[in-house]
Amino acid sequence: MFSMIKNRFSARLPWIALSMLCLSAAPSFAQESPTKRFSGVNDIEFHQREYNNSFAGNGFLIEHKGKLYAVTVKHVLFEAKTPEMKNIWLADDLKQWRIHPLKNSTDYIQLGKLINADKNEEINGDILQRDWLVFEVAENHSSLTPLKIRQSSLQEGEKLRAIGCSYATRETCNQDIYKGHFKSYAEHNLRVDIGDTAIAQLRGLSGSPVVDEKDNLVGIVSNVLPAKGARGLDFAPLN
Repeated sequence: MFSMIKNRFSARLPWIALSMLCLSAAPSFAQESPTKRFSGVNDIEFHQREYNNSFAGNGFLIEHKGKLYAVTVKHVLFEAKTPEMKNIWLADDLKQWRIHPLKNSTDYIQLGKLINADKNEEINGDILQRDWLVFEVAENHSSLTPLKIRQSSLQEGEKLRAIGCSYATRETCNQDIYKGHFKSYAEHNLRVDIGDTAIAQLRGLSGSPVVDEKDNLVGIVSNVLPAKGARGLDFAPLN
């Protein structure tokens, strides 16, 4: 099923090819919200309630040919899983997965089938090389605006924004914006200069969408690591 969905996307649109988000200096950001809401937090419940996690990174909606899909990153499963979960397979343990604004759990998306579920893919560091989860949408009671995937290459100097909430701002976050400028492509990554602040302020931002000035999706926030020999951030882009 996943390969069919992927092929339908890649036939006309670039697919989301994710890898590492590398960091030399963490981004400064403005605590402001755009007119439209693009992201919410992952609120995950298991049959074993002690492993529930009400803020496991961020997620968002994409639209393709009139159908909605919910997207986040695989590595949220490092923090939100049961001891029995060893692979990218949720059916046996998951009770429900919702995406909603941090302070409003009634404005939610109910996630359905995990399209790229894989009983053979282990939950370990290797998932960062293909760090995305794509779900069908079972119910949509949210105000989130679905994003469309950009079809053209970025140009140096273009303004980009990562939109979501981090753990550092969980008490006040509505929808923070991390602003930057595109510098270059680096293999499967985008290099984006977004200034200086503490790395700790990024934790929890994983799964947030990265958009251009027209609100087209160009990438998703994955892991963070110190960059080598370069300033800025590498966001995981569309291929």
